[in-house]
Amino acid sequence: MMSNDEKDSLQFMDLPTELLLQILGQLSYKDILRCRQSCKHLDTITRTDANILYKIQLGLNGLQDGPSTSLKVHDRLRILAEYQAGWDDLRFGPMRIVAMSTHGVWELVRNVLAQRNRNSLVFVQLPSAVRGIDERLWTLDSIQRDIRDFAMDPTQNLLCILETSQTEVHIHLRTLNAGDAHPLASNARISYVQEISYWSYSIRICSGYLAILFPASPVSNLCVWNWTSGRLHLEISGQILAYSFLTDHHIVLIRRHSAAELLVIDLRSVSPKGTPVDEVDYICSFRFPALKPDATVDYGEIRSDPPFSFSTEHGPATPFHLASGERLFAVFMRGSDSSSVYGSPMFLIPLDSLLPHFYRIPNLAPKLQVEWDKWGPKGTRAIPVSLRHSPVWIRNVYGMRFVDLVTETGGDPYVFVADFNQAAFRKASMNEEYVTGARTMKLVYEDSTLGWPSQMFADPVTTSLPYRWGKVHLPRNYESDNVDYDGAMVSEDAIVVVDCSQFDKTKYCILSICSALDIQHIVIHQD
Repeated sequence: MMSNDEKDSLQFMDLPTELLLQILGQLSYKDILRCRQSCKHLDTITRTDANILYKIQLGLNGLQDGPSTSLKVHDRLRILAEYQAGWDDLRFGPMRIVAMSTHGVWELVRNVLAQRNRNSLVFVQLPSAVRGIDERLWTLDSIQRDIRDFAMDPTQNLLCILETSQTEVHIHLRTLNAGDAHPLASNARISYVQEISYWSYSIRICSGYLAILFPASPVSNLCVWNWTSGRLHLEISGQILAYSFLTDHHIVLIRRHSAAELLVIDLRSVSPKGTPVDEVDYICSFRFPALKPDATVDYGEIRSDPPFSFSTEHGPATPFHLASGERLFAVFMRGSDSSSVYGSPMFLIPLDSLLPHFYRIPNLAPKLQVEWDKWGPKGTRAIPVSLRHSPVWIRNVYGMRFVDLVTETGGDPYVFVADFNQAAFRKASMNEEYVTGARTMKLVYEDSTLGWPSQMFADPVTTSLPYRWGKVHLPRNYESDNVDYDGAMVSEDAIVVVDCSQFDKTKYCILSICSALDIQHIVIHQD
């Protein structure tokens, strides 16, 4: 006699194939894959349905469906395959060199490259032949401000311009496409008192939050505003070295301290304004290995892009884009004692290595200490870097990819590309071409141990997070146009290598992902 569960199973499997596919289409891609493993019939029908295949491939590659367009699902599936093959094989072209006058800071956010040009801003929307994004160039000449620094969020059509005086910083909230006052900002200018003006500031935008680290010695201020209302939401003072948005309401920061750690602060339950960083009510601390005796962390960087929450309302209509939450953090620290300066590896940390320790955990005790052995060895990968700080290191992470410019003595420079998407790694590990090393991207399974006398940690550091990596070789010159590379950045569709060796201009060498049908060539553009 059949059990009730067996009867329910038979009733479900007796449904028409079309209805089964509609039901399965409401599941996550992980649940669909589990269904495949549980039933041969479900495995068969989901391998031939374009909607199911598209959903699975989006999930495996850390992407999500884009805004509604005229593209049918078969076309989206084909474009997705071309896009992912471009990154898997590091296939680039057409290539452009965009030269801009050298007058200071620049930004690369999503697919928009921008640079200050005296009192104006020059923008380039990077093209994507695969995803159907056209190149667009525009300039905002009507700002009429002394631009000290700026930040932007193309998905919110938001441009934040910093103007400084002897005693104040004025933050102007404009539209990115026209430079007008932003319609969502109740006050188009936010002012903040500071005693010293600096060349640049660390500015981050995440949904409705605008955060700025005002650097100073010995005390810095980290401020977070609700940019739509203009209300100052958080102000922390102290020896704050670096910060980033972790989620849409969590900030992670590095402070000068005798322990190497990441502090996580919940913006929904923050301490009073003006709180010293050593007294802030953080919810969680992720500890790194112990430092050498008497050593102190005195420098830090945290890089991650794009923000945890972003919309596609103002961006170009694309068939798909990076999924929210697919984020990698590049963390670099340096230490010192009374007589020496110590280096450190670069730690590459997926968001998923951090969230399970504190996110959505009821009754979480404040100031939870998560020791290195609980999260670090398996949840991170440490790679060696030099002590030099590249001026373009600011955007060397996008989604789960990390890039770094490598120049070896006697050889041509190349861009090191690492992909930490774990679902894509597992898929690649079942592909014989990857396992045998026949593909452009190589698989790294093995643990790695880094330790050298000048490292700031007391003992060698072992990490084991799997990843894929490859090289993009760069020529020394393009015919008569010599190029000296200073650093590499990455966006959703391109790698941008920067040459700032010339006094009067900065060159941006743009390598965009292409399909197998594209032919590499070079176009020189002068603004």
